[in-house]
Amino acid sequence: MSCENCQQIEMTIKAPQDLVAAIKLVKSKIKGGILKYCGAGAYGEPFSKIDRGKNWGDIVNNYFCCTRCQQIISLHAETYHGSGGKLEPVEKIEGELNDDKYL
Repeated sequence: MSCENCQQIEMTIKAPQDLVAAIKLVKSKIKGGILKYCGAGAYGEPFSKIDRGKNWGDIVNNYFCCTRCQQIISLHAETYHGSGGKLEPVEKIEGELNDDKYL
């Protein structure tokens, strides 16, 4: 269940500029202490490789959690075919996370 810290962290990604905006939003929430990085999901690259808003791979699949309520937030997009994605709260992490860090 989301709290007042994280309940507004949600975006639909339909175009590259939407993905850039989602990445910037997550990065600012990490710097502000609202989110912490959990890791990259299946086929996703570490957030540290895409945090500048460019040079992402075909699949963006990263997980974050709220530092207050532990709500899991997923940033996922399929960029190869341009089918888009979302930044959204999810109930659980799908699959295993890559053991990467984001500072």
